[in-house]
Amino acid sequence: MRLKNAILLPVIFACLVSLSGCFFLVASSIGAVGGYAITRDTIQGEYDAKYDAAWKAALNACNMLGAVSNRDSTKGIVEALVDKAKIKIEIAQLTPVAIRVKVKARKGLFPRLGTAEKVFVKIVQQLIK
Repeated sequence: MRLKNAILLPVIFACLVSLSGCFFLVASSIGAVGGYAITRDTIQGEYDAKYDAAWKAALNACNMLGAVSNRDSTKGIVEALVDKAKIKIEIAQLTPVAIRVKVKARKGLFPRLGTAEKVFVKIVQQLIK
């Protein structure tokens, strides 16, 4: 009986470890189906919008909520300071009519998902008007 328990315990542990990685993969793919994906400090989504409209929306959102510190329209990057957190917005043209908006927020070494979400929502509100 002890031998059976000694073999069963490592097998259960191996299954749990392997399933934990699969759970994250499944959870992230479910988030992508909903139109956006979330990590500890980043929220992103794909929308049917023009690049210029997304760029203007990102600048407006950062100016309303904080201060823009850096911007590069050719790379699609806006950096700002919102609620004492460093924000980095990346806008990528996926197709002629679709873009991806990615908002990352960190305060020092710590992620600030709430701040990223607040900026992301402001951008999306302007895109879907």
